[in-house]
Amino acid sequence: MSHEKIELHDANLKSTSVNYEGNSVAFEIDYYPTEQSKQRISATFKFSDVSEYNENSNFKELFNHSKVGGNISHWVPALKAGTTYFYLARGFISITAKSIAVVNHA
Repeated sequence: MSHEKIELHDANLKSTSVNYEGNSVAFEIDYYPTEQSKQRISATFKFSDVSEYNENSNFKELFNHSKVGGNISHWVPALKAGTTYFYLARGFISITAKSIAVVNHA
């Protein structure tokens, strides 16, 4: 699925992996594939050729919100190269990259 069509409202950010030498960042996220879905699916959001990464997050708030709804409020993805914004429970991530790939897990 193209990342532009994914809605991350009430999704859960589970982990972040930053590779400074490889200029890449990966997020493990559980999200609802459609608005009518009752269960989240797991996916890895991979950002390549990263030039800038900023995060301000509160681990306690992310954990608490993951249990009651989701810890991602919403996101504004870059359509191609550019900056993607994640609005979190009591936090924020911005990442500037040349590409985004989403790999769903079975």
